[in-house]
Amino acid sequence: MAGRPWGRALSVVLLVLVWVPAGAPVVPGPQFLDRDRLVIRLDRLTPAGTWRVEIGNPGPAAEAQVWLIGGVSDVLAVRGGGRIRLAAAGKGTVLLVPGPRRRAATGQLVLISQAGIDRRPVAVTPAPSPLERYWPGLLAAVSVILLATVWLLRRRRRKQAAIGETTPAQGRAGPGESRGFTHSDEPVKEDALNRREYAEHLAELARSATPPMVIGVFGEWGSGKTSMLLQVRALLEDDPECALAWFDPWRHQYDENPVLPLLHAIVTDLELEGRENVIRALRTVSQVLGSLVLSSTVKINLSDVQGALKAYDEENFRLRSERTRLNDHLGRLVATALRERNRSRLVVFIDDLDRCHVDQITALLEALKLHFNRDNCVFVLGVAKAPLVAALKEKYQDPLGEYLDKIVQFPFEMPRLSADAFASYLDGLLNHDIQAAKSLLACGLRANPRAIKRFVNVLVLQDRVARARRLDPYEVRVLAAVLLVRDGDADFYARLMSDPTLLKRVAEDLETAGEEQRPDWPALPLRVVGELAASRTSVPDSVSAYIDLVRESPAPQSGDLVDPVPPREQPQVSEDTVPEESRLSRDALDDALTTLAERVRRRAGGVAGEERALLTPLVRFPEETEARPAPIEDILAQGTRLLISGRQGAGKSVLAARLARRRNEAGDPGAGVAVLLPFRALRSDIAEFDRRLTHALVGEYQIPIADANAVVQRGSLVLVLDGLEEIGDADREAIVTRLVRWADLAGAGVIMTDRRPARARPGFRVLTVEGVVPEEGRHLLHRVLGEHGADPGRLLNLTDALLGSPQLLSALTGDPAWIDDLPDRPVDFLPWFAGWATRRTAEAGFGADAVATALSGVAGLLAETGQEIFSSDDPDVRTVFRRSGIKGMEVPSLLHAAVVAGLLRQAGPQAYHFVHPRLVDRLARSED
Repeated sequence: MAGRPWGRALSVVLLVLVWVPAGAPVVPGPQFLDRDRLVIRLDRLTPAGTWRVEIGNPGPAAEAQVWLIGGVSDVLAVRGGGRIRLAAAGKGTVLLVPGPRRRAATGQLVLISQAGIDRRPVAVTPAPSPLERYWPGLLAAVSVILLATVWLLRRRRRKQAAIGETTPAQGRAGPGESRGFTHSDEPVKEDALNRREYAEHLAELARSATPPMVIGVFGEWGSGKTSMLLQVRALLEDDPECALAWFDPWRHQYDENPVLPLLHAIVTDLELEGRENVIRALRTVSQVLGSLVLSSTVKINLSDVQGALKAYDEENFRLRSERTRLNDHLGRLVATALRERNRSRLVVFIDDLDRCHVDQITALLEALKLHFNRDNCVFVLGVAKAPLVAALKEKYQDPLGEYLDKIVQFPFEMPRLSADAFASYLDGLLNHDIQAAKSLLACGLRANPRAIKRFVNVLVLQDRVARARRLDPYEVRVLAAVLLVRDGDADFYARLMSDPTLLKRVAEDLETAGEEQRPDWPALPLRVVGELAASRTSVPDSVSAYIDLVRESPAPQSGDLVDPVPPREQPQVSEDTVPEESRLSRDALDDALTTLAERVRRRAGGVAGEERALLTPLVRFPEETEARPAPIEDILAQGTRLLISGRQGAGKSVLAARLARRRNEAGDPGAGVAVLLPFRALRSDIAEFDRRLTHALVGEYQIPIADANAVVQRGSLVLVLDGLEEIGDADREAIVTRLVRWADLAGAGVIMTDRRPARARPGFRVLTVEGVVPEEGRHLLHRVLGEHGADPGRLLNLTDALLGSPQLLSALTGDPAWIDDLPDRPVDFLPWFAGWATRRTAEAGFGADAVATALSGVAGLLAETGQEIFSSDDPDVRTVFRRSGIKGMEVPSLLHAAVVAGLLRQAGPQAYHFVHPRLVDRLARSED
């Protein structure tokens, strides 16, 4: 065994020589997504232990091999031989499992592909002593006991002092009052949602439909799927023909094969653990499954191709034979189990399948199709469909088509709560003290049983605290309104905390608005304030006391309110299965964020220039009708959900770069690192937004993919995305939807620019940039003219519209060659500059008449179509140039010359626009 690590290392070297040919070009290849040493404690090296190692692939599709070398090569093993195929811009996972030896050791994981090698250190460390392991818990337990004792004594004294002071409302039970402090989130057999008819019909279907049959009960998390399955099972319990079993696959998601724990669940629920004939059948199936697992891990000898092909054929035949035997043994086991219980039909309920890892999901679904497609089996699946579909897409990297339809014969969507059922369910949860808030909760909460319970629990807690503090004045409806706004519109609540009179202003706007007018406030605050105002409860002048009350209260999970993005629940993973070592360390993550922030600052400087030389932007804020000078601090104070709009050339991109730079210069880790990216950097060929963002960071800022992945998954970010208008209409809504969903789940800020937003974005504050302060532009231009000895009085008709354009000012001050050609007499500036820039463009080697005709024709085309940007590849634009005598291959050079002359600005690849809209009007008229 002593030579084994050397042999493994020699194999690695040989594979590198074979896989990486001499002189091959260096392209981005697969890399480990975590760089830190993978540390595994020896006491966790149990037979059931597995450790996930994630691999990212920033380049084209590739095959890779993962090896263990060094002292850990016999302590750990790579499941499945370590071969992995990675899609382009995709990622994959290999699993480490315990090897034949159990001892402390160190070594390396080596990842080999055609693009090169990547390494990650691995260490198996001795287990800590009992004192090292348990002293924090013992200390915490003693502290908790002492604190609990003190709290109980103080609570008893307060309770005794309060005897006789109980109000009538507190002294009697109201309708639907819970005897406990909170409502349990456990599934229930009793129907409280008026869904009994559905449960009865599903039970009848399971009882009488012709097997094989798989019934899918689909619904979002918290919609009551598990309760529905329990109610269906209760209706079948007394049926003389049906034997019932319940299986929770996520409890067994790290088992090698899902069939075996499913069979154990069936045998256990049918109470057949002691029947010898059943045990024999189960033992036979277990042996066959074990044979299949062992056969699938046989390694092929890479050095002998002919022998490998022969061995592969033999193994393939063996697997087919075992699979045939498995079907026979499974059939006998199910038949034996039913015969022992004197039943003719097996009904198995499978719940929470969507919580499992994608490989386990597909394995179980395929097992139902391959092995349990029998004339005496009915399966009822409780599944959240959206995450299930997402998991299957991640597995297969393309649309599912009819995948689910082939497995699920009867899909049943959980019915939405009707208005009456919603009101009845809500009423049953509210005790007497909070009954007055019912109508507010009905307008602010969505009809999801779990969401309703969570929010009511929080409201009960806060109401009791408010009564104990004896707030005066106090209205539970106002408390409910503040909680709803806090958990449903974070940006509005941030404004409410800084200005507690904001709800009163909303109420005043609602009162003065006409019948068909809608005040410019977010939807949720409007609904909540409208409901408050419609009742006898008036909206208070200030809600500061309520804000102080709820500041540290528990918050419902994302998705508890109307129209949220549903949370992405993660599979439950035990500490022994995936320990803390499989993650980038906090220090390494901080280093990655610091590096990224510095590179963003440099990028922003290239876009915006020096801060002290920038002019003050003119910005129209949502609550204002006129644009006003806005210092950068005022814009930063607007929050981290901003949509910056404005016409082409108004200064949106410069403002976005300034916001990113200023946020990163503040150096506040809690504020998040601002990342400046163009929208076009988010690759449309990648479905998952987190992967799009990871590859955008790699491409734009040249950071390692491991660091980019860690930043996206665990970093605090504010995404500053520029140029939404450059995304095609067909893709725009989809990318914004994915962006907002990801940001909601990650708690990230989003600032984006869009020239002409097609519609308002819920949750975003829209700031409209209308240029810069004209007077500052005038001073800047006069200073440049003075430096060149030119009299500003020679320029006539320099209006505020011209001097407030940052792009025109940039063109005039960036290259002041035009100043030297100014005539001695006063000139009408705009016509003169248009003619001068046209002549200078022609000096790059074109005919003056041809250039003038071409630029006038393009301006006329823009004026006719109402567009601001044109593409050099546009057929109509090419036609204009061709008719003007400009050859197709000369177009890029002419446009570049017009950019140098200060007439055009390049907005993107093959995309241009004139530096000011009035130049378009002027040149279009000259065409006439």
